[in-house]
Amino acid sequence: MKGSRALAVLVFLVGAAVVLGVALSASASRKDITPIPAFTSSQLTAEPSADWLTARGDIWNRQYSSLDQINASNAKNLKVAWHTRVAIPSKGKPNFTGALAEAGPVIYQGTVYMPDSKGNVFAFDAVTGERQWYYKPKYPKGFAAGLPTSRGVVIGDGKVYMAQTDGSVVGLDQSTGRVVWKTVVGDFKQGYFFTSPPTYYNGRLIIGTSGGDFGARAKAVSLDAKTGKIQWTFYVIPTGSQIGSKSWPKHRAYTGGGAIWAQLPVDPALNTVYVGVGNPVPYNGNVRGAGQELFTESVVALNATTGAYKWHYQEVHHDIWDYDTAANPIILFDINYKGQLRHALAQAGKTGWVYILDRTNGKPLIGINEKKVPQYAPQHTYPTQPTPVGQPFSAQCPRYSSEWKKWKAPDGKPVKTGCIWTPYNEKQYTVFAPTPLGGTDWPPSSVSPKTGYMYICSKDSEGAWKALPKSKSSKLKPLGNFFQIDGLFAQKGTPAQKTQGKVVAMDMRTNRRVWTHSFPVGDLCYSGVMSTAGNLVFVGRTNRHLEAYNATNGQLVWRSPLLAASVSGPPATYSSDGKQYVTVYSGGNSLASGSGTQKVKYGSDLYTFALP
Repeated sequence: MKGSRALAVLVFLVGAAVVLGVALSASASRKDITPIPAFTSSQLTAEPSADWLTARGDIWNRQYSSLDQINASNAKNLKVAWHTRVAIPSKGKPNFTGALAEAGPVIYQGTVYMPDSKGNVFAFDAVTGERQWYYKPKYPKGFAAGLPTSRGVVIGDGKVYMAQTDGSVVGLDQSTGRVVWKTVVGDFKQGYFFTSPPTYYNGRLIIGTSGGDFGARAKAVSLDAKTGKIQWTFYVIPTGSQIGSKSWPKHRAYTGGGAIWAQLPVDPALNTVYVGVGNPVPYNGNVRGAGQELFTESVVALNATTGAYKWHYQEVHHDIWDYDTAANPIILFDINYKGQLRHALAQAGKTGWVYILDRTNGKPLIGINEKKVPQYAPQHTYPTQPTPVGQPFSAQCPRYSSEWKKWKAPDGKPVKTGCIWTPYNEKQYTVFAPTPLGGTDWPPSSVSPKTGYMYICSKDSEGAWKALPKSKSSKLKPLGNFFQIDGLFAQKGTPAQKTQGKVVAMDMRTNRRVWTHSFPVGDLCYSGVMSTAGNLVFVGRTNRHLEAYNATNGQLVWRSPLLAASVSGPPATYSSDGKQYVTVYSGGNSLASGSGTQKVKYGSDLYTFALP
């Protein structure tokens, strides 16, 4: 769980006392569902067109479609094609189904597959919206969801695969939703859970566990897609003689951390899977000791067949700010750089920088320099931090320093102000930017091969933290307090609630801003981005609209009618019988409420748009 998400977790814990899952068809008139093949590597890496095969569109995580029937010149004519509730049928009319409605759909040959925020899985007709079946998980006795959200499913070889918040993965029959197999990957009592779906590749499912912020020792695993059998495991927090273990203090405070939040991209040509690893725990560095603490805050390349280590690149050393680089999905793309075709990897960070690497070897493609940063010995701060060449896409210093100086902090002491990398202490509150919101957090970015731009659902954020003294540190145990700071949540009435969302286009050839489309102050960008060959960028809004911008210049070209709830899930697009559709989950997100002033409306609705 992200530190910035702790409030949502504490308020919206969900309990259950059941064991198996159920799957029910919608009606006797349910249509035949086209069989899902065991997709080839070329199908999974092709630019999506008629289908949207993964929650990110393809296994490169590009969030891009080659469809162009809907384009910048005619998008103003988009209308609602169909709208349906994404909820288990009940006699009442429930609206609120969870605090974090972050799911994106998967579409294949006329069927939409997706979960709601509680992990129920649904199949809908892609043209009419009619529900075909649903699956309702029944969790182990004593289970309480640590982070009640599911960001999508994945499909392949006749099945729909769901990574659940109880630390298990299930394979569902694509036609009925019935459970074919279930594998427990991590014990929820140790803090393990899943947030994002697996990646289907070459008959296997590759996924990383969340739960590092709850104390779980995060890991990437590969499962046989037919049977669910675990094939290999790679722990991202090394111990003993494992690579990277010496980057930790000899007597480390805890062996957990390094949550893996996002769907993992794969390059079949290199047979490599890329793992984005989150922050160390506890957040407060005063009990962790000195060191780089690998593989936290790193991109780690693994052999997709064996799970063997290939290389890594660390984006933040000894993180104490919850800047975990696992939040935003890693994107693979090819681009001409200085006249040469390069195989690139990029990740937008909470720090406000895009880190661009050569994915064949992990070396910076444009350049990333180590620069000296402010120091504070009790936090064991690292002397330097990686600084990408180019421009940041979000503010890295507080915008409201004068207002912070007037703030009456809970301890009654004056507030210290700084910028990125400013260490906080146990003596007073320290203001820094960006906060754990970023920059950018989990909402997926998009890379368009047509423009060469990365489109980022970004924000300018700032906050004030104070470290708990080492003498008052809580006992470190699974499901315990791994934050050990005051000020984790946005303090009411402070500039921490003035987070400002924006969509930013970054040129991947220069790592510089091309255009920025800003939202009002207090209105976060928290849905993710999709770009298309129609020269469009689609983004969901907390104000209950889906919007489309011109991909070249950022001008608004279309806004949907008012939807049932705020949009905090990424859009997707597909075509059926020659007609292009754009679909998005409307459900709301509590983080947009706690860190801003824009009112959040909750629900669970799927809207699909098309040209008349």
